[in-house]
Amino acid sequence: MEDQSKQEILEAISLLAEKLQELSEDVDALRSESKSDSNALKSDIKIIRATMVTKSYLDDKIADLRGELVLLARKSNTKLGALVERLVLQGTLKRELADKILALEPFPVA
Repeated sequence: MEDQSKQEILEAISLLAEKLQELSEDVDALRSESKSDSNALKSDIKIIRATMVTKSYLDDKIADLRGELVLLARKSNTKLGALVERLVLQGTLKRELADKILALEPFPVA
């Protein structure tokens, strides 16, 4: 009976060793996967940082756009002023009405 008991204990230890080996292999696989995922995330973060818009870049672009819009508004204002003056010279438009129209512009004619 003692030999049988020893044999059962040895079998249990052997089974436990096998399970520990399997567990160790699983842990190694998880580590490898985790490293791979971590490297992929680092790569994604680098790409995001390289392509993201910064506040200063956005401020510069907005300032440029604002400048272009002001330039277009001034051109439009000049064209309207020329048209109104032409209509006044032709007698189609009275001076008082022309002055009121020109005063409505974003850049009133002085």
